[in-house]
Amino acid sequence: MIWYENNKDDIAVSTRIRLARNLEGVVFPQFLKDKKEVSDKIKDAVLKSNSTLSGEFEEIELDKLGEGEKRQLYEAHLISPAMLEGSGRSVLLSRDRTMSCMIMEEDHLRIQVILPGFDVDSAYETADRVDDVIEESVNYAFDEEFGYLTSCPTNAGTGLRVSVMLHLPALEAAGKMAGIVSSASRLGIAVRGMYGEGSAAEGSLYQISNQVTVGLTEKELTDKVKNVVGQIIELEKQTRESIYKNNPAQLEDKLWRSYGIIKYARSISSSEAKSLISNVMLGRSLGILPKEGKSGIECIIKTEPATLSGKEQLSPEERDKKRAQFLREEL
Repeated sequence: MIWYENNKDDIAVSTRIRLARNLEGVVFPQFLKDKKEVSDKIKDAVLKSNSTLSGEFEEIELDKLGEGEKRQLYEAHLISPAMLEGSGRSVLLSRDRTMSCMIMEEDHLRIQVILPGFDVDSAYETADRVDDVIEESVNYAFDEEFGYLTSCPTNAGTGLRVSVMLHLPALEAAGKMAGIVSSASRLGIAVRGMYGEGSAAEGSLYQISNQVTVGLTEKELTDKVKNVVGQIIELEKQTRESIYKNNPAQLEDKLWRSYGIIKYARSISSSEAKSLISNVMLGRSLGILPKEGKSGIECIIKTEPATLSGKEQLSPEERDKKRAQFLREEL
């Protein structure tokens, strides 16, 4: 089942593991004239392998999709923003939508596993299994000194990116996020918005990930991210308790107002929806608001513009009305 469905309204929303790989003796995608031959080798390594994985994936050629369909995959975090542009790109998606092999992104191959909650070890084990299956059929570009060779030097070495999405409304409200970003950066950890680099932290959702992949082993990288994320989660818990204890009436009023707007509003923008849903998620976790209905993160994803529109061509005003209706019925 896709990571955001039946997701708990908890601090840790999702865990993502990404491995960057390139084929030996082949130029990087931005210089590659014939992408089909390399793409076919990677696809065959998965779809025609002797592993049980061969039956778990389906191929999607992005050139054959409309812009809205591609953006739906992006909004669900199943492909990166780079996959939205250019040609010759495709993705192998597992049928449960937890695994994706992005082909001809910045590198020849980006293996991604995304799971609900805080589960770095399971996500890494799955990504490593996919990686091993593919490597049985192709040779990766690898250097004894520098490790896996990648288009961007910051991805060289292990090629591993560990990312955990956290819901941090209390730390944000308390004005502590700037300090956390600064402290994390000194440890080689990046704090970014909901959709990673360059995105805003709407709905108090932040991606916590390692900045560099070279010079450390996979275990050292996963342990570092787990340690930092664990500390941030504990700080968020403490700050939630402190804010609620110091002024319960004010917090309850704020959260119930958000719940009321969602329950009765007839038009809600994407940005406002994220803010309101974030408050509902906080209210549920503190036991202030009722917990029936879909999880907050599922509602955020399903009310993103392209996902909400589906195959319809909706104007912004029509989307705002449909978003409000969806939230009234589902959240």
